[in-house]
Amino acid sequence: MSKEKLNEKDLEQNIEEIPEYKPGLVKTLNVVAGILFIILILVIYLPAKIWKEEETVRNVGRYRMTILNHVEDLYKKMSGSYQTDPILAMKISALRDSTRADSNFNGKQVLKLEEGIFEFNVTKNFFMNFDTTFALKYEKRDTVIDTTYKIVMWNPGTFTHDTVFVNASRIENVSSDSLFRGQLETEISSRVSTNTYYRPYYLDKTFAYSPLIKQEYIIMVDTARIKISDPLKGEFKERRYLAFAFRDTSHGYIENGEPSWGN
Repeated sequence: MSKEKLNEKDLEQNIEEIPEYKPGLVKTLNVVAGILFIILILVIYLPAKIWKEEETVRNVGRYRMTILNHVEDLYKKMSGSYQTDPILAMKISALRDSTRADSNFNGKQVLKLEEGIFEFNVTKNFFMNFDTTFALKYEKRDTVIDTTYKIVMWNPGTFTHDTVFVNASRIENVSSDSLFRGQLETEISSRVSTNTYYRPYYLDKTFAYSPLIKQEYIIMVDTARIKISDPLKGEFKERRYLAFAFRDTSHGYIENGEPSWGN
């Protein structure tokens, strides 16, 4: 057999060993790879999203119990006892409105509600305490303009004239003093000041309910304690996105002002 024939035979054998290109198979593999990639992303993303939701709901529940604890404190101070009905306890907001409208509305007062007549010993300007207790606290940087006056005052002790620097808030009183002799200069300067502000909110009946199971918080009172508890008993479970679940348990309690989650 000639050398040329051997080469042709080897070439035909090599061609037979090269796998056949199958576009349909490649397309299927690409689709499968894409699906697996999406599943991987969902397995990472969805549980994290559910965990964040669980944390948010838990924080809301504990925040609501904290608000009820502040309500009970004010109710006790003015009435002498706690109130086991959280919605009724929050109606002390009516006292806030009354003290704001009438500066003389303080001392022993009667609050008439659908549930009955209640007596309270209302503190003067109660609305101010109320508005700082039930408010969102925030800080803000403000630019403050200061005006300073350089003035001359007679000093009878030394029989001389003194140079004094006075803030704008005092200049009117100082200039009316018999020892005031005149104003020399005025200096205006600016400074950045960080101030605390309060954005009050009204007590709403939603604060009385668990955000998870929509039941009222349990308020237990005896001679030695008050306890505000989450109404959830056991575990809460709700399906999410077919393959996952939202899970939670009791958000805890506040007993005599001490939250269980702070221990």
